Amino acid sequence: MIAVEPNPYMHRSLRLAAERWKIELEIRDVVGERIDLPDSSADAVISSLVLCTVADPNQVVSEVRRVLRRGGRYSYLEHVAAEEGTLTRRVQRAVRRPWSWVFEGCSCERDLQTVIRSAGFRPVEHRSYRIHSPFLPLDTHIVGSAEA
Repeated sequence: MIAVEPNPYMHRSLRLAAERWKIELEIRDVVGERIDLPDSSADAVISSLVLCTVADPNQVVSEVRRVLRRGGRYSYLEHVAAEEGTLTRRVQRAVRRPWSWVFEGCSCERDLQTVIRSAGFRPVEHRSYRIHSPFLPLDTHIVGSAEA
């Protein structure tokens, strides 16, 4: 298994988790906008709370699409913007800067459904959900998968 993780402070915990589950792991410390894998070389790609933190989510999803073989699966769980006109959406806008500082650059107000659908995957299936927590009231998510 190959993990793309540019944050070196995450590498130790990734290695420990891989050892615990007896998974052979190679960590690449590159950014998602420039994945150093050949075209059509991956059977599956998983992103979990990635697209909310990267500089260019369109480029990351384009790279995911590029490295997936035909019929390969992209599975994702991502923060997204709440629906327009809702209190949650207004709060997301109001706290976007401090939220980003506390949560490693996370922008919880991106329209990632459109980003993923626009990358050429067919089909794309996802569902929206929200974590109901007094500590993270802005946490609107999507979880889904798409086929290359």
